[in-house]
Amino acid sequence: MKITRRDFVNGVLMGSGAALLKPNMAFSAASSNLNRVDNSWYGYGGVGDYSSSHGNTPEVVNTAHRLRDGEFASLPANMAIDEEYDLLIVGGGMAGLGAAWHFKKNAKPGQKCLMLDNHPLFGGEAKENEFEVNGETLIAPQGANGFFIPPHADDPEKVSGDARYYSEFNIPRELPYGEWSSKFKPLKFCRDNFGFLYWRTENNTSIGRFFEKDNGGEWANDIWQNELAKTPLSNEKRQALLAWYNSRTDDLNGDGKSRWLDSMSYKDYLEKELKLGSQGAAEADYFMAGAYGLGSDAISAYQARDTMMPGMLSKEEFESEMPRRNSFPGGNSGFARYFLKGIKPSAISGSDNFDDIITGTINFSELDKQGDNIRIRLNATAVSVQHEGKAESASSVRVVYSHGGKEYAVRAKGVVMASGGWVNKHVVRDLPDTFHQAYQHFHHAPFLVANVALNNWRFMYELGITGARWQDGFGYGCNIRQPMMVGRHKPALDPDKPAVLTFYVPFHSPGLPIQAQVSKGRAELFYTSYADYEKQIRAQMTKLFAASGFDHKRDIQGIILNRWGHAYVVPTPGFFFDTKEKQAPSNVIKQGFGRIAFGHSELNGFQHWGPAADQGRRAMQQLLDIV
Repeated sequence: MKITRRDFVNGVLMGSGAALLKPNMAFSAASSNLNRVDNSWYGYGGVGDYSSSHGNTPEVVNTAHRLRDGEFASLPANMAIDEEYDLLIVGGGMAGLGAAWHFKKNAKPGQKCLMLDNHPLFGGEAKENEFEVNGETLIAPQGANGFFIPPHADDPEKVSGDARYYSEFNIPRELPYGEWSSKFKPLKFCRDNFGFLYWRTENNTSIGRFFEKDNGGEWANDIWQNELAKTPLSNEKRQALLAWYNSRTDDLNGDGKSRWLDSMSYKDYLEKELKLGSQGAAEADYFMAGAYGLGSDAISAYQARDTMMPGMLSKEEFESEMPRRNSFPGGNSGFARYFLKGIKPSAISGSDNFDDIITGTINFSELDKQGDNIRIRLNATAVSVQHEGKAESASSVRVVYSHGGKEYAVRAKGVVMASGGWVNKHVVRDLPDTFHQAYQHFHHAPFLVANVALNNWRFMYELGITGARWQDGFGYGCNIRQPMMVGRHKPALDPDKPAVLTFYVPFHSPGLPIQAQVSKGRAELFYTSYADYEKQIRAQMTKLFAASGFDHKRDIQGIILNRWGHAYVVPTPGFFFDTKEKQAPSNVIKQGFGRIAFGHSELNGFQHWGPAADQGRRAMQQLLDIV
């Protein structure tokens, strides 16, 4: 389905001059004016079930800013209770789904649970975009994507994370991908939208680096395999980057070393401990900012060790082979759909098989069905959560949510807050001071995922690449995935056929304080109009690919923006471990209080689907023990 120019430019500005704010404006300086956005800011959403829910919707943004600005502070204390449940879950992302799945398996007979999610669709950032181009169905991730197939677990109850749920839901381990025909010149494809950015898996993709020059620029392909020899970099910079890339150590194991690493940023570790200079840290930012929201100057060196970044590996680890990463057509929406099918089998049409679960139609009427022991209510934003009485002795929690412009009150015997920390600190009205203090250490970085539907990608094929990287402009990388062939998603892997080019765009400003970086990034994300982002994308692609045959008017068939205002919690130094002086922030939050338990993905420091579901499961069990 080709969208018209009108889809892109209809009502482009949110407000006079708003889209023209300079990127270095502090968000706090303009935040009081950002209370309302509309569909012209939101833009085109594609086709299918997810077309009305791509990134943060206008309703989500507007309600959240009303909440932030205190507009719900004066809700009447005597609001009539509309419904009562045993358990209530706030948030329908992977953590909320993990909590609901655990409730289904472990609830006592007769117990009932309600899930509230503020978006038009479940899944949090694990949702998808769908296009139809020249009769071809194209599905792409809105956010979370990419996974390694975990080891098989004979007894899933005895393991955690990815391995637990992958085995529990019996997700296939042999996944069907489109084959690259021998009639074309050899190319390598990444199967997700992150692997081509990671230093240990970059070489599995035919990736080109674009270097700007006075005459426009030049490409260098597969630069690490040639030890940077074909790049225009100076010899000094090449040597510095190679020193970073090849650095290794045998002495970072043990709890003491982990705590030591968590006392510094990855940048400080490279520069002050390994004496490697600044080149490696800057190169690492391409992946770090994509995986954690900010770059190496903000990320704990402990997290860099956990991610096996350069300078963190032993010789044996350095030489070990990395398994292939995978991605469902809609990224981690595939896992969210498996959870939903398990929780409410009739919510996704078709039988309990891989094709139907991944691409079947969502039966929205089945989600919030009266009489079911688990109900899922969409477009419902919790605006107040508070014990009825003192937390230590209360027998219930009152939850007020906004839905369709009205507020409703629900009573529950326990509440799992599976929503983000930036929401929880405003919504939970009797939150203890220790929790407020802990949440001050949760810095949330924004992120933008732009999916561009193309009727062909011949312009990349001519360059001999399936992924691209650059330094300046819109984002810093994009790629064509090797498509998984499942259900109705079976696009041809052919440079002359439709495909989706995906840009993952972080907002990091190395050198600024962490909070200033995330505030500045959020201002840019929220104050840039859809039309302006469209112009940036078209200009960036023209700069990169016009010389190899790209024509933005002819080749682009649709652009969907997925804006996530608080996409990542940034795992800063000191995030992970207790000290003699204080508990780690996440450990404070995990304790819960009274009949409110907290189980959101940020508590891991690194947000990933399996551990996120574990956090929801843990929080739900805390409440099942007392309800």
